Order: sequence, then C-alpha cells, then structure tokens
Amino acid sequence: MRLRLLATLCMILTATSAMAQESLGRQFQSTNFNWGVRIGFAATGTYLTKAVMNDHKLPDYTQDTQVGNFIALQLRLTAKSVLFQTGVGLNSNKSSFFVDRNSWDPESTTRDEVGCSYSALSLTIPLQVGYHVIDRPPYRMSIFTGPRLRFVPSKYYSVEYTNTDPYVYSDSPASLVSGWTAGMSIQIGRTFLDFEYEATINNVSYGMYETTGNPSAPDFTLDRRVSMISFSYGIIF
Repeated sequence: MRLRLLATLCMILTATSAMAQESLGRQFQSTNFNWGVRIGFAATGTYLTKAVMNDHKLPDYTQDTQVGNFIALQLRLTAKSVLFQTGVGLNSNKSSFFVDRNSWDPESTTRDEVGCSYSALSLTIPLQVGYHVIDRPPYRMSIFTGPRLRFVPSKYYSVEYTNTDPYVYSDSPASLVSGWTAGMSIQIGRTFLDFEYEATINNVSYGMYETTGNPSAPDFTLDRRVSMISFSYGIIF
C-alpha cells in the first residue's frame, strides 16, 4: 500500500514539475498562504538515554542508521519575512541498536551484544516557525525550527530483540512522541527542497518486558530516543 502511494505521488510530482519551470519564466509569486506536497527520505538513528541490566549500567552501545521514507502535506503562512508552517505527514522509519551487556564490568574482555531492530509507521504534525533569509521571487531560502508531534499506532509498530536466549523480550511504542526540528528550505518557483534534522524528546518505547513471564529473566531497561536527518522534494500548488 505504501509503495503504491509513493509511486502515485512520484508521478504527480513529475507531471507537475513542468509547472515549476514555467513559473520561472513568469516570475511566480508566492501568496501569504500556500500549500504543497513533498516526498522524501529520512535516515533514522537511535541513541540510548538509559541502559541498565539487573541494576548494572551498560555504557557501551552502537547504532545502525537506516533509511525510511515519508510523504507530507505542507501548509505555510507567511507574514513579511516570518513564516509559520504545519501539515500532516505519513512516515515509515526503521532503526537498530546493539548494547554490550558485559560493558558494566571493566574487567570483561568479551562482548555480548543484545540487538534490537524496530520499524514504525507514524502520523506526524509539525508546528514550525521560520524566517526567509532570501526572498527574491522566484528564489527563496528559509530557515525554520519548532516541535513535531509523532503518533505511532501499536498495530504499525514491530520490534525484535536478538541474542536474549532462552528469554524473549518485546516492548510497546509510546503512542505520542514529541520531537524538535530545525531545517532549511530552498524554493525555486513552485518547487522546493527541504533539509531537516529532528531529535525526539521523550522515550519512544514504554519499556522492555519478557513475554513468557519467566521470573529468572534479566531485568532490562533500554530507554531510547531517535534522531532523523531528512531530505525531501516538493511542489507548491
């Protein structure tokens, strides 16, 4: 379903890109309010804010940054050189991390890594303010920042923990994740390119639990946040 949706949007953007080229010749003028559609990719990384096993802190972990994709409807209101933008987006993100459960022991010479791979489909709503650094139609360059709210339905979230035999662990996603964004937008006529960084503020998971209820299973706490670097291409209609 997501692939068909992305393919359809690609065809729409390709078909309407001629409008952007035409706008260059006739000095396209942005109105105080406009809307657009953008499609892009986001590299997602995980960083642990708290890693504990049976009251032992685990300081050593690594992350595997992976690329997801997204589509978004963007609404922008401009007052002179100041802008406010919001909208709604559909994001598909995935990432992995590995934590060494021997890292609490300074005398340990071996690694014993617990891995976690997860993916999520989320609905996002940004609330951003910015400033037009360059505003000379049809060219415009803007910087912006602000929060983004991310809603993650549990049915569209999957997680797998590895190297925990004979125990099996899982977790549940936080239904609402807040993040802070900062980025830059370059607009030429009707087309624009957005570069953006986002870091989540709260833990993205409600916590690990052992699914079989084995009382002898190690007690893990792996609180984590994510950061995303994204690039997108859009059309203003």
